[in-house]
Amino acid sequence: MQENLEVPTLCRMCDHGCGILVSVENGKPVHIRGNPDHPFNKGWMCVKGKSALDLFYASNRLKTPLIRRGGRLLSASWDEALGHAAERLQRLKERWGPQALGIYYGEGVGHQEIRYYMKRFANVYGTPNFMSVGAICNAARTFGEVLTLGGLTKPDIANARLVVLWGANPLVSHEPVPPKVIRRLGKSGARLVVIDPRTTETAARADLHLKIRPGTDAVLIAGMLHVILREGLWDRGFTGEWVSGFERLHTEVSNPCYAPEAGAALTGIEPEAVRVLAREYARTKPACIFTGNGLEHHPSGVAKTRLLAVLKAVTGNLDVPGGELFTPRPPIKDITSPLPPPEAPAIGARRFPIFCRARGEAHALSLPRAILDEDPYPIKGLTVTGGNPSLQWPDSRRTREAFEKLEFLMVVDVVDAPDSRLADVVLPACTFLERDEHRSNVYLNLPYVTLRQAVVEPLYGLPDQMIWVKLAHAMGYQEYFPWKSCIEGIDELLSPMGKTYAEIAADGGIYAYDRRIYRRYEREGFGTPSGKVEIYPKRLEEAGFDPSPVPSLEAERMRAAEADQNDPFPLMLATGGNLLPYTHWQFRYIPRLRKTVPDPFLEIHPETAGLLGVRDGEPVEVRTETDVIVVPAMITGAIRPGVVHLAQGWETSNANRLTSNEDADPVSGFPNLKSVRCRVVKRTSSS
Repeated sequence: MQENLEVPTLCRMCDHGCGILVSVENGKPVHIRGNPDHPFNKGWMCVKGKSALDLFYASNRLKTPLIRRGGRLLSASWDEALGHAAERLQRLKERWGPQALGIYYGEGVGHQEIRYYMKRFANVYGTPNFMSVGAICNAARTFGEVLTLGGLTKPDIANARLVVLWGANPLVSHEPVPPKVIRRLGKSGARLVVIDPRTTETAARADLHLKIRPGTDAVLIAGMLHVILREGLWDRGFTGEWVSGFERLHTEVSNPCYAPEAGAALTGIEPEAVRVLAREYARTKPACIFTGNGLEHHPSGVAKTRLLAVLKAVTGNLDVPGGELFTPRPPIKDITSPLPPPEAPAIGARRFPIFCRARGEAHALSLPRAILDEDPYPIKGLTVTGGNPSLQWPDSRRTREAFEKLEFLMVVDVVDAPDSRLADVVLPACTFLERDEHRSNVYLNLPYVTLRQAVVEPLYGLPDQMIWVKLAHAMGYQEYFPWKSCIEGIDELLSPMGKTYAEIAADGGIYAYDRRIYRRYEREGFGTPSGKVEIYPKRLEEAGFDPSPVPSLEAERMRAAEADQNDPFPLMLATGGNLLPYTHWQFRYIPRLRKTVPDPFLEIHPETAGLLGVRDGEPVEVRTETDVIVVPAMITGAIRPGVVHLAQGWETSNANRLTSNEDADPVSGFPNLKSVRCRVVKRTSSS
């Protein structure tokens, strides 16, 4: 460990993995600044990154392992806690079978390699129910593009002449776009279009902002395609050679029912605005589209991302500078095999087979049903690492009820978190400043492996990797977990590249395993069975799903049609938007971040508030078919009339008490979080 030096590492206050330089004096971190040599952030840091030392020194950090005794969580030694956890896990296996254990990791873990350790543990234990935050984040987007394009693209925003941000707010959320890139678009001559029901921080900077009605994105995409195909604006060269199913699409989308005039009643967007955007996007070279979770958290999220992928393809924006780029993954050793696969099917595999097969894991949001209803079989034990499902999953009330029914719950986290208070065993992890790990940067469009280097010894907990190694040893699995340090594990994971941790660290912690090659498909084809862009994937049809990405307008009308005040749920609720100082639930315990947004609030348009007799700051009841909460109203013109928005992550006024697991995408299982029918009622003193 280095002292009185400035050490390069990676931030983990959000998911960027920005390069930072940490000054260490007498074994303690004292200052952090952005690393100007890192290829992503190039010295830039967000407000969360600047507060990283507040996390390191946070008063609510877990300092010792805890064991529940007599209804209370009491301090214990590591040997005692690991031994107790191992005994309970072994007893669970003997009584119920290995499939009765679920193993989950969430967004808070913040590094990729812990997946390998945890899944390896699951395989040795014998449970198929390894699961992750992928059941609610990013995977639907990935499925849509992989099915259509054979791989996941990311937009080359810095080199585009037209940027469309769809359901994303990168100036606030932890998206793989440095905010300084967004801010300088106008100066570079590029135009910015934002499609969002709210005038977000990013939308306020847009040249064009389309305030779409939540849940109607597919209608808008189809309307754009209608214009492009009817007016002959598609890229004939690329489409003719590299797109399969185009003639069928042309026939479907050219139907007048998909014209912008027909869709306006659903989307709430003027037809001429749709035509202008469609023409500008098709004619501007290069152009790119960046999507956030706003597009995938709907009951037809995968179909929407597929249709958007088709729009990118037929306009010739794939794998070109300033367009949508494919970044090859690094060759990482899969240490979860060749262990024998578990015998039982994973939970969710029957209902969401594509998700479970593609991800190689169980469907996490199927867990409450398995615990409470024992469908398809009972889950009796659970480990949670770096997550708070009872707060962050849909239908929080039912999720918490499920967790309280478990025979055994183990939580691994850095701080005292909501789910740790329900646990039987709590194991303290350390912060990102205290652990070594590797990071693949495909998500950032960078063919680099970078290192997060421990800059100080752990103050309290242990690195997540070593917690699982030690738990495996306590279970008697030593032969499967031979690593004595995080660095030994990293060396094995990186071995297919012929690189070691020490070698990459000596080069500043950055290794380029590939180089950017545009139009790689001309040599290798696309990663689909046909080698082409597949508008109607046979893989989807063979799995029993409709292969067409074109929306059923009747279904869209039923979901999105405006209701009147006699309807039990006349308004549309969008949940889950991030707030600048927080990453999901995290960091509300850091005082200087909390004071910037101290309390929850419901965004509501003045027109809607006037109809309800609601004043700014007054408490209102928000009710859905799932539950009801109370939250102060914030009246703002930055949201559409008839739509309300509630940010996620609050323990009080928890948005996920209002959402459901049942209203889900049939392919990905992703829940509807962005277009939920609701009623808002002014709360009176007698309420």
